[in-house]
Amino acid sequence: MKTRVQGSVLFWLWLPLALSFTLMMLESPVTNAALARFAEPSVQIAGFGVALGLSLLIESPVIMLLATAIALVQGRESFFAVLRFVLTLMVSLTMLTALIAFTPLYDGIALRVLGLPVRVAEAGRGAMQAMLLWTAAIGWRRFLQGVLVRYGKAQFVTWGTAIRLATITAVAVALLRWNGLPGAVAGAWIVMAGVLVEAAVATLFALPVLRERVLPHREATPTLTQRAIWRFHLPLAGTTLLTLLVHPLTAAALARLPQPELAIAAWQVVFGSLLAVRSWGFALQEVSVAARQQGIAERALYAFTGKVALGTTLALGLLALTPLAGLFTGRVLALEARLASPVVFGFQMCLLLPALTAYGSTLRGLRIAAKQTAVVYWGMAVNLLVNALGLVVGVALARALGAQSVQASLLVGVAAFQLAALAEIVYLRRGRAPTAS
Repeated sequence: MKTRVQGSVLFWLWLPLALSFTLMMLESPVTNAALARFAEPSVQIAGFGVALGLSLLIESPVIMLLATAIALVQGRESFFAVLRFVLTLMVSLTMLTALIAFTPLYDGIALRVLGLPVRVAEAGRGAMQAMLLWTAAIGWRRFLQGVLVRYGKAQFVTWGTAIRLATITAVAVALLRWNGLPGAVAGAWIVMAGVLVEAAVATLFALPVLRERVLPHREATPTLTQRAIWRFHLPLAGTTLLTLLVHPLTAAALARLPQPELAIAAWQVVFGSLLAVRSWGFALQEVSVAARQQGIAERALYAFTGKVALGTTLALGLLALTPLAGLFTGRVLALEARLASPVVFGFQMCLLLPALTAYGSTLRGLRIAAKQTAVVYWGMAVNLLVNALGLVVGVALARALGAQSVQASLLVGVAAFQLAALAEIVYLRRGRAPTAS
């Protein structure tokens, strides 16, 4: 009976976050569907993907602010301490974005380090410039969403994400009708509109919680210091940084394989589309943190994770192995035939990914709840190392075998990605963070 009750609690804790993640991850298919209707769709989708990947990399220190806020905000003093920390990150990372997007540093990264085709790099430059305030908006709303979840208002996170998706869809339709911008830049404005609106909505939803429950509560414990926040958050930020390094690394690998423009575009569509399916698993990280704070047993968490893993795997199988694949790529995304075929192939090669996402998220959440954020960091380091090695070996094998198809190029990326996720799960289950000698 106790397990059943805990399972019910987990479901209602998970559902609003899962819906929020799903709505948020639908952003990528909506944006790709819009870009597919612009001129030179493969180049523009690839260019937008590069700009998004670099912006996400810069953004990495703020993504885990949701988990940090859940764990550290206990009242008035801790709220203002974390707020100061958040504002410092927002300003610093916006300055870094400007340095890369508006100087020759972008050419060095895109052309020399990543080795991108010139047309893809140029398409990405304007998109990245349009995303100047991306990190600041994401950081602000992740912080306030963490406060909402911490105080039992996770449903407002879902509403905010729904409003964001509606904004993205409306802006995409408007830009398609106007059609005066390059596709990659239009994609940047589409996603920027969404995050700015969501940040504003998160502020409106959070204000009553702050007035009624956070700010009136004076904490008896010592004030949370900036050093203590850094000590807690830095491993989480490092984890996200390592996570997002995967995307430019994969782009760099695909740029060195046959038909690079098409391969990078196909990777962007496959990865972006699968985010919607994997979103059910992503939500388990925050659920695990909150569940452990409520005393829910790990056994119940693992049982619930198994159900989420099975459901997401079946959902992807339905998309990848039935006529729905052609309907989705042809009608919904409106992909040209030479891009649609490798995208469907990519879906089929990623059938293990939803389950890996679910178990990895739960294990990270359990480590965060136990204040073992260093283990989370090293787990992601293992992930990145295995992914990088997989890409190097895959590129070498593809060249040695004389592979010429886009499918062969894409297989290198998706195989390395899934192998790395499995390696991280093994480490999170059994590993310990290295200690200083």
